[in-house]
Parts: sequence; structure tokens; C-alpha cells
Amino acid sequence: MAAALAVSADELLGIKPLKKGRKPDTQLHRRLQRIEKLDPKAKRQITQLLDTFIEREELKLRVNAQGA
Repeated sequence: MAAALAVSADELLGIKPLKKGRKPDTQLHRRLQRIEKLDPKAKRQITQLLDTFIEREELKLRVNAQGA
């Protein structure tokens, strides 16, 4: 999740302050912090769901770019 937001895991968890120029969506950031507290199985399921959604959206972008 940290990689998707281009922040370190410490920044995502609030252990280290965000570097200048990096201001993630606070609502998304709060959700990701809550996900980090879940048990490993739940985190894995959420990650798989997010990966599937992201892959689908990226595929749509590629298809639209080829058709343009």
C-alpha cells in the first residue's frame, strides 16, 4: 500500500513525517492505516481486491489509448 501512495511504510503508519511534496489523500490515508491494523488474512484479501481493481483500470486505460 505504501508503494501505491509513493510513501514509505513508516510514513504511511505515521511513524515518520511525510516528505515535502507528498500529501496523500487524507481520507485514503486514514483507511490504509485502519487496514494496516487488520489481521494478515484480511489485509491479504483487501490487497488482492485492490490489485484486481487497479489492474482492471490500467487495462481500460491501455485499451482506450490504443483506440484513440
